[in-house]
Amino acid sequence: DTDEATDAKLEQACKDAADAGDEDTIRAAKQSELDQRTISGLPETNTEAMSIVGLCPACAGDTHSAAVTGHKRKCFRAGGVINSTEVSSDCLGANVVAVCVVDLSLADHNAAKTTVAPPAP
Repeated sequence: DTDEATDAKLEQACKDAADAGDEDTIRAAKQSELDQRTISGLPETNTEAMSIVGLCPACAGDTHSAAVTGHKRKCFRAGGVINSTEVSSDCLGANVVAVCVVDLSLADHNAAKTTVAPPAP
């Protein structure tokens, strides 16, 4: 598949998995968000049985002349640590997992913040 086709499948998987009412705010995580660990609640390791793949840009892995895109994709292998130093660049295959993200509005984000009280003197 092209990067665009793979990304569309990842996006659709998240839409299909969305709770009622979240379909408009849920999306697949970008590769850069996974690499930089900017997603709240992202586990330290991939606990799934398949590799996690993020959306492009920044998804291109090793060169692979037989691939439609000319490259493999970056991914986080099953059981592997999820961060920029542990990312694999040689992933190729149809069985992958998307990390789904719900984008909060500013009001929802502010309401979800945890208030931390200063320590008592």
